[in-house]
Amino acid sequence: MGILQSMEKLDATNFEIGEERVAWEGLAASCSPPLRRFGGFLLIGFAYFVAITTAVTVFYNLFGERSFAGQGISVPHAAYYATIISSFALAVGGYLIWVYKSLRTHGSFATMLRRGGLDPRRPTVGGLRAYSDEQLLALRARHQKLHGKHKARFERSFGFHDNDGFSLGPLSARPGTFEMNSLRVEWEANLILRAAEPMPEVSWWTEGRMGLLPRQPDEARRLSFALRYTGDSVRELKRLYGYRTDRWYATVPEGKLWDAVRDLEDAHRIQANLASRGRLNR
Repeated sequence: MGILQSMEKLDATNFEIGEERVAWEGLAASCSPPLRRFGGFLLIGFAYFVAITTAVTVFYNLFGERSFAGQGISVPHAAYYATIISSFALAVGGYLIWVYKSLRTHGSFATMLRRGGLDPRRPTVGGLRAYSDEQLLALRARHQKLHGKHKARFERSFGFHDNDGFSLGPLSARPGTFEMNSLRVEWEANLILRAAEPMPEVSWWTEGRMGLLPRQPDEARRLSFALRYTGDSVRELKRLYGYRTDRWYATVPEGKLWDAVRDLEDAHRIQANLASRGRLNR
């Protein structure tokens, strides 16, 4: 809610790029994976059920009436069923409250983006400027592995296609390079050429499952996105040239070896960096 309160103080009729990214971040943050959230609330309900069942059993064995000394006491069926119902109600009720609050926050940020002349369900209608290089590369690496309607969604929403200048194993573009700028121009040109075609919407449900909205390019998220595309590149390299990286000097074609080693070392460095950040945040 802190992002929403700070954005409400701005005149949202003409976003600067930083303000636009903050608004997109708020919209995306309101779209946590709904099925994963539901599973979390079910675990809370199960934990509540175990705790209450144990407490009820102990209570009846301590204070219930026994027919004769040493006899165990059975928990009444009514108490057992009441515990089941209350546990399920806790899980479902908590999930519905979360859905309501999430949709309300999503609607607030969507309204804010509309006031700024943006379409909250189609983040790339005006181009790709809200996306960092790292996020675009991570999305393009995902596109490489997709098929069918999901692949078509990525192509229409971001301008990707199999014959663009991007490739894995090794990576053909890095953030902030001339090659990356050329890819941006190519992808945005594809978006312009297909402007007459309908663009799939990114709803609250879709974003929660697929993560397509622009995210704030802070350092931790840049590393997270970079780990995705470098990891995909290393996996492709191993598939093509062998899983023993110490033998790549003999298997990787000349001219690609330096880039292959670079991707491998970058993946290890990013993993170590994220691991150290995780330890510091504990």
